[in-house]
Formats: sequence, C-alpha cells, structure tokens
Amino acid sequence: MKKIKRILAAAAAVVIGVIGAGCGNSSNSSGSSGNTSGGELKAVRIGSPTADATQLVENAGLALNLGYIDEELEKVGYKAEYIGFGQGGTAVNEALSSSQIDLAFIGDIPPLIAKSNGLDIKVVSSLNSKAEMGIVAGNNSGISTVSDLKGKKVVAAFGTVTYVYLINLLEENGLSIDDVEVINDIANGATLVASGDADAVVSTGAGIYQFQNAGIGKVLASSRDNTDISAQFFLCGNTGYINDNSEAIKAIIKALIRSKDTANADPDAAYKALESADKPASVVEQIYPREIGFDMFDPYLTKDAYEKLNKTSEILTDSKVITKEVKAEEIITTEYLDAVYKELGLDIPS
Repeated sequence: MKKIKRILAAAAAVVIGVIGAGCGNSSNSSGSSGNTSGGELKAVRIGSPTADATQLVENAGLALNLGYIDEELEKVGYKAEYIGFGQGGTAVNEALSSSQIDLAFIGDIPPLIAKSNGLDIKVVSSLNSKAEMGIVAGNNSGISTVSDLKGKKVVAAFGTVTYVYLINLLEENGLSIDDVEVINDIANGATLVASGDADAVVSTGAGIYQFQNAGIGKVLASSRDNTDISAQFFLCGNTGYINDNSEAIKAIIKALIRSKDTANADPDAAYKALESADKPASVVEQIYPREIGFDMFDPYLTKDAYEKLNKTSEILTDSKVITKEVKAEEIITTEYLDAVYKELGLDIPS
C-alpha cells in the first residue's frame, strides 16, 4: 500500500510538471542587454500550453532559460509577458481569438483547429520539427507490444498531438482508434495509469520519460524510431499582430537560432538550462539524446514541415476534429525566417 501511495504521489507531481494544473499564470521578464530602440519597452504577450508560464515548449523553453528571447526582444524595444494555460491548446486558441495574447508557442494541432474555425493565424517558426511522442504502458497492464493495446484503456487528449500520435501508432500496427478505449483526461493520465484505472498514457517525449522515471510504467513505443509520426511545435500568432510587429517576430527567431546553436555546440549547457526539480539533467538527456543532436530545433520551416502539417490536417478532418481541411500554405509564412537568415548570412535549409 505504501508503494502504491508513493507511485500515486509521484504521478501527481509529474502531471503537475508536465501538463500543468491551472491556467492564466503569467510572468514578466526582460533580458539584460541594452534597449537599442530607446524608450519604454512594448509588451508582447506570449502564451504556452503549460500551467507554469515560464516552462515553455521545446526550443522556446531552451531559448527562454538561456536568456536569449528576452535579450533579443529588448534589443528591438519589446518585453515578453509569458502566460501559461494549463488546459492546453484549446485555451491558447481561445486566448488568441479574444486577443488576450499576441503569440503562442504551441503544438501543430491548435493552429490547424484555429484556422479551420476562422481565426486569422500564421505560423512563423518551428520550435521542434521532430518532437518526440510516445506511450507508456502501466506496470500491471499486461501490455508488452503495441498490438496488446487492443481493447485497452488509453489516455490521450482528443484533438491534440497525443491523439494524432495514437492514431498513427495504431494504424502502423494494424489497429485503429476504434480498437482502444480512449480516456480524454490527459491532465490525470499518469495518476490513472498508476492506479490501474487506465492501461497506458500517451504523452510528449518529456512526459513519457518522466512517467517512466517516476515508476508509473515503461515506455512502450515512441516516435524516435519513426519521425514521420512525430509532432511539430511552432511559434504562431494573430496575423494582424505579426504584420504590425515584425521586429519582435524576427527577434524571437534570432533567439531560437542562438539556442539551437548553443545546444549543438554544448549539449550539457542545454541539459542544465532545461532541468527542473522534477526533470533533472539526466532525464532531459533522455528526451534529447546527445547522439541525435539538436538540428530538429532549427527554426526554419522546411518542405517537410509543410508535408507533415498537411498530413496532420487530413487526419484531423477524417477524425472530424475539424470540419474544414486546412492546407499548410494557408497558415505558414517564411517571410520573417527568410529575412533573419539573410541578415545573419545563414544558408536557408531545404
């Protein structure tokens, strides 16, 4: 009984750290570099699908923790206000729609849903072109292969990167989403698996390794072995705001380039910057193995990004998550990426 209580406590702690337990938390931060534009700094409100407003996703989290986002924004006269939404992408979309935030660091699903619902939104940069997704099977679930998921209870958030990954994983193994019972309660996923009320939980790379290290279960499969079914994370925002604040957009892109270069040159510096109380550097290295490197953090939106986003849009349409299929060309722009890469003298990735 004591062991079960310890596992449940660990599950709750991990869920709070990975998924978040609240929404609307904000934190203001500015870098230490000089404000070359002069005058008062202009606020840019940046949303993230995390309860802790400063625990940003993928390369955005690294660029923030290294101080690069705030430094680059201050150079052009801006100051970031970070706002967390523990309810995830749906809440971020609502905040964008009501102009409560200007930009968002988010997975690839919310921008497609937003555009399908009529929001004028643009994706301007990548945060991770091959973001790992995976599934953890409970210790007493009897699941040892993906095929064993048939008839089992699997936690995944409907209409999110976890749900799309589950669809792809099942289809790869001759199953369909109808072959499992989906529990749409990702915030309590780890606790449900630890208690035996669910058999498996789908999460991001950060989530699955934290769950495994907490003793909740074992990683059954992940997209590391098949990046075609990995997710993408983006910087996106309201089109009007982006058009009127191009210097802020370019500043963030510069910060993302700096953090990607730092990570490739010194992985230990990246692991140190990304660690937290519930995610030590050793776990961060599991999420981002040094042998793989950090090229997936390159901000440029390549042809592969377009193709993967179009495939995801088709899945969302077929699953009736969105009623109108969205083409990548409708929401992606490389205008600001091209300007930054040209300014820095960098080759544009193909």
